Amino acid sequence: MKDWNTYFFPQEVMEQAEAIRNCTEELKGQIEHIADICRNVRKIHIVGSGDCYFISLAAAEAFRQLTGTEAMGYEAYDYFLEKPEVNPETMVILFSSSGKSLYVRKALDYVKECQGISVGVTNHKESPLGMESSEVLLTAAIGVSRTFPTKTTTSSLALMYSLAFELAKEKGKITEEERANLQREIREAVPRMIERIYTEEKEKIQQSAQSFLEARCYTYVGSGPARSTAMIGAAKIVETSRGHVTFCNAEEYMHLHGFSVKSPDAVIVIGNNILDHRERQVVEYACDQKARVLIVGAVAKEQNSENAVYLAPWLGELSPWGGSICAMTVLHLFACELSRLSYKDPDQPHDVNLKKVIDLLYTGPVAGWQAEE
Repeated sequence: MKDWNTYFFPQEVMEQAEAIRNCTEELKGQIEHIADICRNVRKIHIVGSGDCYFISLAAAEAFRQLTGTEAMGYEAYDYFLEKPEVNPETMVILFSSSGKSLYVRKALDYVKECQGISVGVTNHKESPLGMESSEVLLTAAIGVSRTFPTKTTTSSLALMYSLAFELAKEKGKITEEERANLQREIREAVPRMIERIYTEEKEKIQQSAQSFLEARCYTYVGSGPARSTAMIGAAKIVETSRGHVTFCNAEEYMHLHGFSVKSPDAVIVIGNNILDHRERQVVEYACDQKARVLIVGAVAKEQNSENAVYLAPWLGELSPWGGSICAMTVLHLFACELSRLSYKDPDQPHDVNLKKVIDLLYTGPVAGWQAEE
């Protein structure tokens, strides 16, 4: 196994704060422009695959709550199959870092046929998504990803929250002061908090990760915007360590998922910065079953949590939006450490023909990936 620091995944985890800072600043004017021309939209669809689909759910929640507009997150293949109603008063945000994801492109074709407003979020201006969308959020300031996504995910969600804040102001749902405060959090406080995670929590994650290694299953629990965080965390375990995972919100855990958790399992609970009632119950329930429990963010400690590790409780200082982004970075670092301890290549599964998979997923070569036969 080569030197851990030469892998792209751990490098990009540590680049997230700067990527968010750079892209939100560079695209500030374009965000304001899109909010201005879309102030009268009646529906918002957010479309992507993989990480992009996971964060679309949190983004849709922000648009619903802040702008009062009907908003839904869709997986790109489902969107193509379902073809929900689109008209000139529909804004459809399409994610693809490469700009070449097969069903994101097909979704774009459908939106154009229906004369909807398409907003392409991509890292490549010359890609089909970059050239054919009505409006483009060009995320070049993030940099090209050469591994499973981290910085592209958190930065894209930051951009979606920023657009939701701006559109809420345009629709008269929040005041200028509220908009400014929310934008400052995403553009300034979130990168600072991520840097604090690097300095204060990375060592603690490294020290505690051994006890979570080789868990039979990792169950990620998050509610509200933190559900997307849970989905991202679960995805990183699959991608970097090839572990078995599931995810749910706190209510689903209490009603169903908790019944299958035993002592060989790990449960990861993410605070949502709204309430922590069910999250505390999940921790208590999982600890009673002797599972190894990791808690991220603002979840109050339980008396019987001796076998639990609490990380970054100060994320409770942020809104649910900012907190969901920062918690993703904690989970990226956790996945990173599990991969290192298990001697897995976090950039490429050794037993999968990744080049063939990429060829199936995309409509052309993907910049950055160095997949080998």
